[in-house]
Amino acid sequence: MKIIDQTPLLDANGQLSLVNRIQGMLKYGFSWPSNLEAQAKVIAQLNKVIEKGHTLFRNQQLGASEIIVPLILIGASGIYVMEATPLKGLYQARGEEWGTLTNGRFQPANVNILSRTARLAKILQIFFERQGLKLAAPVEPVLLAADPGLHIESIRPAVRPVMSDAIDRFAASLLAARPVYNAQEVGEFVERLQHPRSARQAEPPPEPQEDIFALKDETPIEGTEPSRMQAILHSPQSDELIDTGSSSAPSDVDFALEEEPSPTVLVSNPYEPGQEPPHPPAPKKKRIFGMYAWQLGVLAVIFLCWLVVMAAGFYLIILPQL
Repeated sequence: MKIIDQTPLLDANGQLSLVNRIQGMLKYGFSWPSNLEAQAKVIAQLNKVIEKGHTLFRNQQLGASEIIVPLILIGASGIYVMEATPLKGLYQARGEEWGTLTNGRFQPANVNILSRTARLAKILQIFFERQGLKLAAPVEPVLLAADPGLHIESIRPAVRPVMSDAIDRFAASLLAARPVYNAQEVGEFVERLQHPRSARQAEPPPEPQEDIFALKDETPIEGTEPSRMQAILHSPQSDELIDTGSSSAPSDVDFALEEEPSPTVLVSNPYEPGQEPPHPPAPKKKRIFGMYAWQLGVLAVIFLCWLVVMAAGFYLIILPQL
């Protein structure tokens, strides 16, 4: 199985340094390192069974949309969006509802990874359609349990759940499934993910449908905060980012594929004559090394604490021995 790893902040050996770990936690959420470990476990299990004919993308960004999908598996049997979770305990997947079971009572989880995975699968399908590619089957969302301590009780789930001890069987079922794509089509999907075409190069998109993820052709508003599209990994804000895409500006769900700017300007929520014009948006916060000032402040405090600990150790342990 060919693995294309696009995970940010990893070194040449695929490891996280202390500084990069802290930066990733500040940017993507405090569960980010554990999510990466879950991905690594799942990838190792899949790679034992799927030797060739499939390509796995890890944390692949869709064009210039700022949307990053955790795991994408492309092969003759279809296209799969997969979420690897490090969770433990008893959970229930009921439709798109996701939560824990305590004394037989269902408690919704703070982060609905089930709903998020289903939406990411839909977004990936729209991405390929806007690239002019025809899909013989819908993109299938899959939830993979990286920890054997996670048990999922399923009631017509919107996402296919796979337990830790069943990942090998899941991979084997992909190899035995009836092929829906030939090698040329699989290669085209892989190529479009790595090198997406601009809207002018791609074929015309299909007729618009009444779908909360349907993309529009208008030019997005310039100046939209890029981080608003950070539906990355398992950030606690990712559900809100994807869900609000249906009601906000088209730039929130559109795939900007780095085409030339258009003179057309999209006006969002124009005011009626006689009304006062809306207040101009607040200026963007400046970033330094990709981080906001408060994030740098947190790093500085952690570094100072480390210096204090090192100085105390030197004074109490090393200095008496001199």
